[in-house]
Order: sequence, then structure tokens, then C-alpha cells
Amino acid sequence: MSGQDRALVFDFDGLIADTEVLWLAVLTKLYRAFSQELPYDRYVEAIGGTLHDFDPFGDLAARCGTISATELEQRGESLFRNWMAYEAPLPGVRRLVADAKRRGLPLAVASSSRATSVVPHLQRFGLREAFDVVVTKEDVTRTKPAPDLYLLAARRLGVEPSAVVAFEDSNRGVQAAKAAGAFCVAVPHVLSRSHDFSLADRRLDSLALFDLEDLLVSTPDKV
Repeated sequence: MSGQDRALVFDFDGLIADTEVLWLAVLTKLYRAFSQELPYDRYVEAIGGTLHDFDPFGDLAARCGTISATELEQRGESLFRNWMAYEAPLPGVRRLVADAKRRGLPLAVASSSRATSVVPHLQRFGLREAFDVVVTKEDVTRTKPAPDLYLLAARRLGVEPSAVVAFEDSNRGVQAAKAAGAFCVAVPHVLSRSHDFSLADRRLDSLALFDLEDLLVSTPDKV
């Protein structure tokens, strides 16, 4: 398979933008506003998918008994938007996207988050037009670790899932990519470094260390 047959698919949260750490700061501030502490371990375990197994807003509402989870979520989202306005893409993202575009490789984002939590930030970063496809929570029945987002992204890009090189920061994301049949590069951040990344084909400390040329040349039969 040649490099021109491949496509790159990126997670968003924690991979393109440092949103996971930012959400940790937001939730910590929100909990402390009500004299509570965010259960750190439960939050970290939930990273990489939807928070079905841990809803911080529901948890805080239950602890307080005086405010609804909906209102807490609205407060959290407002604070997140304000802080996110000062964020930039993580190191290596712009270079990798530009390199892929120069080579004519199709690009997609596959995120378990809502479109409203992804697309506006891509636009602000000046990256939305670089991605041929963006698939989010609303586009599938099952989010990560199910493979649905990757399968849909591949279909919309017009490639086989086995042609996809996926970039993920969490165990759930890696599981989703591998279940779809993609080659997966794990790029853990400070909150996900304890995750099990044994399924990943490669692991890097930062996208700034990723060499697309090296991948395309050195693993022609593995991608």
C-alpha cells in the first residue's frame, strides 16, 4: 500500500487540543466552589469516551443537593469556553496536518464529543478546512471504544479502515481505532499516561516527535 492510499484520522480532545487538562481545571474549580473535591481517579478513568460511567455534574449535584446537574454543566461549559479561547493546538499538530495536506492525504477528525465541542475550536485554530471529514457523537449510535466513529470516517473519506492511520490519546480511543482495523499511534497526555496502550502500534510522548515520512516509508506492509 502506498502513502497515497492512506488517510489520517485524529481524535480531538487531548490530541489536537489540550481539552482534557482544561476540563480537569474547570471541574476542579467548579467542585471547590461548592466546597467539594473532584474524584480525580474516576475522572481520569473516564477520559477518552463519553462520561457514562462517571458524570461529574451529576456527582456534584448529588453531593450538593441544592443545584441541578444541568445548571452545573452550563456553568462548566461557560467557564470552559472562556478558558478555551486562549488555547492553541498541541505541539506537532499543525506541522503534521500541513505535511499530510502537502502529500495529498485525506484527513478526518473522529471524536466522541459533540460537534459543538469540536468544530468551533477547529475553526478558531484555522484547521477546519484542512479536514475533509469531521465525525462526532451525533453521527453514530456508539462512541469510543466502539469502532463506529472510525468506520464512518473511513467510509466518508472513501478509504478502507485498514488504510487509516489513527492518532489517539486514550485507551478507549486506541480500542476504537484497532477494532475498526486501523493502524494506531498513541500519544498519551499527562492524564492518560497510566492507561493501557498495549494495543497501539506506536506510542509517542508528543505529536511533535512524529515523522510521517518515517511511517510511510518504514512500515509499508503494516499500515
